[in-house]
Amino acid sequence: MFIELVKGVALLLALCFLHGFNIRLWRQHPRTGQVFSGILFGTICVVGMLTPVVLMPGVIFDARSVVLSMAGLFGGPLVACIAAAMAATGRLWLGGAGAEVGLMVIALCTALGLVYREGRARGRLGVEPVTLALFGLLVHTAVLAVFQLLPAEVVQRVNQTLALPFLLTFTPATVVLGLLLQDVEERLATERALHGTAARLRAIAQAIPDVLLVLDAQGRYVEVLSPDDAPLAASPPHLVGKRMHDVLPAEQADMFLELIRNTLLSGQTQSVEYEMQTLSGTRQFEGRAQPLGVRVGGQAAVVFLARDITKRKRAESALRESELRFRSLLRNIPSISVQGYLADGTTSYWNQASEQLYGYTAEEALGSNLLDLIIPPPMWDAVREHVRHMFATGEVIPAGELQLRRKDGTPVHVFSSHAYIQVPGHPPEMFCIDIDISGRKAAEDEARYLAFYDALTQLPNRRLLVDRLQQVLANSARSGLTTAVLFVDLDNFKTLNDTRGHEVGDLLLKEVALRLRGCVREQDTVARLGGDEFVVVLQNLSSDPPEAAAQARTLGELILAQLRQPYELAGHEHHFTASIGVTLLRDPRDSVDEVLKQADMAMYRAKDAGRNTLRFFDPDMQQAVNRRALLETELHNGLRQSQFLLLYQPQVDHRGRVTGAEALVRWQHPVQGMVPPSEFIPLAEESGLILPLGHWVMETAMRQQARWRQNPPLAHLSLAINVSARQFLQEDFVVQVLALLQRTGADPAHIKLELTESLLLDNVDSVIATMRALKAQGLGFSLDDFGTGYSSLSYLKRLPLDQIKIDQGFVRDVLLDPNDAAIARSIIALAGSLGLDVIAEGVETAAHHQFLLAHGCKAFQGYLFGRPMVLEDFEGVALEALGPAGAPGG
Repeated sequence: MFIELVKGVALLLALCFLHGFNIRLWRQHPRTGQVFSGILFGTICVVGMLTPVVLMPGVIFDARSVVLSMAGLFGGPLVACIAAAMAATGRLWLGGAGAEVGLMVIALCTALGLVYREGRARGRLGVEPVTLALFGLLVHTAVLAVFQLLPAEVVQRVNQTLALPFLLTFTPATVVLGLLLQDVEERLATERALHGTAARLRAIAQAIPDVLLVLDAQGRYVEVLSPDDAPLAASPPHLVGKRMHDVLPAEQADMFLELIRNTLLSGQTQSVEYEMQTLSGTRQFEGRAQPLGVRVGGQAAVVFLARDITKRKRAESALRESELRFRSLLRNIPSISVQGYLADGTTSYWNQASEQLYGYTAEEALGSNLLDLIIPPPMWDAVREHVRHMFATGEVIPAGELQLRRKDGTPVHVFSSHAYIQVPGHPPEMFCIDIDISGRKAAEDEARYLAFYDALTQLPNRRLLVDRLQQVLANSARSGLTTAVLFVDLDNFKTLNDTRGHEVGDLLLKEVALRLRGCVREQDTVARLGGDEFVVVLQNLSSDPPEAAAQARTLGELILAQLRQPYELAGHEHHFTASIGVTLLRDPRDSVDEVLKQADMAMYRAKDAGRNTLRFFDPDMQQAVNRRALLETELHNGLRQSQFLLLYQPQVDHRGRVTGAEALVRWQHPVQGMVPPSEFIPLAEESGLILPLGHWVMETAMRQQARWRQNPPLAHLSLAINVSARQFLQEDFVVQVLALLQRTGADPAHIKLELTESLLLDNVDSVIATMRALKAQGLGFSLDDFGTGYSSLSYLKRLPLDQIKIDQGFVRDVLLDPNDAAIARSIIALAGSLGLDVIAEGVETAAHHQFLLAHGCKAFQGYLFGRPMVLEDFEGVALEALGPAGAPGG
C-alpha cells in the first residue's frame, strides 16, 4: 500500500512540470493558460483516481488532496474550480460507498488551498518549507477527519493501516510540490521582468536620437542602434562584426581604440569630441564611453553613445563670430563709454572709450569695484541700492545725468543709460553706457553763472540778489527772526577810476569783494549791484529788533574797519573808506525793491554824515543802536571800575525760615543809576563780557558764603548763583569753579548753581558731564525758570539736578489762570516723583503762598518774603528768624 502511495506522489511530481510548460506556452494569453492549468490539475486528479489505493470496494485513496490544494494556492479560483470540477466528475464516475466523502475531500482541499492563497496575498503567510509542511499536515489531517464519516469498519481499517502512511507521504509531497510550483512561479516572474526590462531598454534605445554602439576591447562593432543611418559611417548590417580599422581612417580608429581601452582600464566614463565622415557628410559628434559590465563573446565591452552636435557647433561658431563683432564694435566705438558690472559691483567689461573718459586702463578696471572706480563717496549708498534693485528685479536703472569721478579725482558729467543682460550659463551683468557731457554742462554752468553772478567779482548779481531776498522775506515771516540788509558804497571811487584807470578800479572792486565775503557768515549773502555798490544780507538775527540792530551794527563796523585797511593796487598803496546804510526786514509785506530803496536811503544818510560811517533807515533804531554801543563801552568801564554789586533775595522754607538766598548782580551806573539786568545782561552775553562778569559774580558770592561758614548763626545759609549758558559751556569751567572753591574757602554743599534750559539746546551730553564733575565735588544744581522751555522733560531724568524752580510767570497767575495752576501742580508732582526739591519764585501774596503750600511746595522766593537787598539787610532778615539760642527758629 505504501508503494502505491509513493507512485501517486511520483506522478504528481512528474506532472507538475507540465504546469510550468503550460504557463510559458500561454504567456501571451494568461486567461487561456489558466484554463489549461485547471484542466492539467484536474487531469492529474483523474489519473490519480484511476490508479488509487483501494481500501475496500468504493473507498479509494489518491493524491487529489495535494493537487487540489496546490491548484487553489498557486492557480487561483479559476484553476482550482476547473480542477475540482474535473476531480468531482471523475469521482462520481467511479462511484462506490465513499463517493460522498470523496466529493467532500475535493471541496475541502480546494477551499483550504484558496484560503492559503488569500493569506499569502495579504502578506500573512509565506511559501516556505515549514509553512507548507504545516499546511500539508492540516489538509491531510482534515481529509482523515472527513474519512471518519465512512462506515465504522472502514474507519477502523483506515486508522489502523492507512492514516500514518497517508500523512507521512502526502504531507512531504505537499511541501515538495509547493516548492516546485513556487520555483516555477518565480522563474516565470523573472522571465516576465527580464522581458519587460529588455522591452523598455529596446524602446529607450530606439527613442534616443543619438547613436548607440556596443564595442568590444578589440574595437569590434558588437551592436549598432541608431534612429537612422545618416550619422553612421556605414549601415548597421555592414558595421556589426567588423573592426573600426576596417571602416574608419586608421588615425581615427586608433583614437577610438585608445578611448575604449582607457575606459575599460579606469572603469570611468570617458568623453571625446570628434569629427567624422558619415553617410550624410562630415559631421561633428560628442561621444561618451561607459564600461558595459558584462563580457560579450568573451571580450570586455563598452557602450558608446555618440550625439550629433554639428548644429550646436555651427551655432556656437556663429555666436562667437557675432560676439567678436559686437565686442569689437563696443571696444572701439568712439565717445561712448561701455562698462560691464556683476551683481557685487565687480567690473567685467571696460572699452577704450571708458579708458579715455575715466582714465583707467582695462587692466586696471577689470576686477575692481564700481564704487572704487568712478562713483563719488556721497553716491555710494544710492548706487548700491539701485544696483541691488536692478539685479533683484531686472528693472533697469532710469537713464539720467550723473556727476562721476575720474581716476585723478576730478569730476566728470555723463549721461548714463543702463542695460540688464543675462546669458544662460553665465552670471547676470549690468552694462552702463555713458556719454561725456562735461562740455555741455560747462557751457550750461557758464551761462547760468553769467546770468546770476558778477563776472568781475564772482559775487551774486542783482538778479540773484532779488531772488534770495524774496526767499529771505518769506523765511523771516515764518521764523520770526530778523534779517538785515546793508547797502555798501565805496567813498570817492570815481576819483580812483579817473586817475588810475578802470583796470586799477577793477582790482579794488575784487579786493573789496574778498574782504566783504571774509566778514560774513556762510549763510549770509554778499552781492554786487554794479559800479562800486555792494549789498550784504544778514540772516537769522535776533527776533528782538534792538538786539538785531546791535548785531547788524557790530558787523557793519567790522566791514568798515576791514575796508579802511590799505590796498595794494598795481604797485601802489591806496586807502579807501565806505558808507553803509542798514535796514531791518520786519514787515513781510515789504517788496524787495522797497527794502533796497530803504538801505540805499540809509547809505546816503551815512554819506551826509561825513562818510566812513553807518546809518540805519529807522531813526529810532539808530538811536537805540547808539545807546547800545554807548552802553557796551560803559559796560567795559563798569567792570574795570567795580560798578557792579550783588544783591541777595531770601529763600525760605514752608515754615518761613530763611534757608539761603539767590545772588543777583546789579550795575550801579555813576550817571544812570541802577541799570536793569534786562538791558546789560543780553549785551554782556552778546559782547562776551558775560564771562568776566560771571566769574566776578561767582567769586564774590563764594567769598560771602565762606564768611557765613565762619559765622555759626549764618553757617546754615545756602547761596544760589546764576550761571549763563556761555559761561557754563567753557571747556575749563569745572577747573575755574574748583579753583574758586579752593581760593575762597566756600562750602560746596551750600553752593547751588542755577542753570537755564537754554543750556540743553546745545550738546546735552557735554552739559551732563560737566554737571556730574561738579556734583562729585559737592555742588548742587537748580534748573531755573522750569516749564518755559521745550526740552526740560525730555532731559530732566538724565540731569543730575537737586532742585527745579517754578517760573514766576506760572506763579503770578496761579490763582487766576487754571492752566497756570495746573502747570504749577504738575511741576510740584513731577519733582516729587523724581526725588527733586522744588522752589517757587515770584511769590508776592499770601494767597500765592497758601496755594503752593497746599499743593506740596516747601520752598519759596519772592517779594512776600523779601526783595533783592544788600548784604547787611539780608543778614538782618536771616538773623531775625533765629531762635533765642541762636538756632534757626520756626
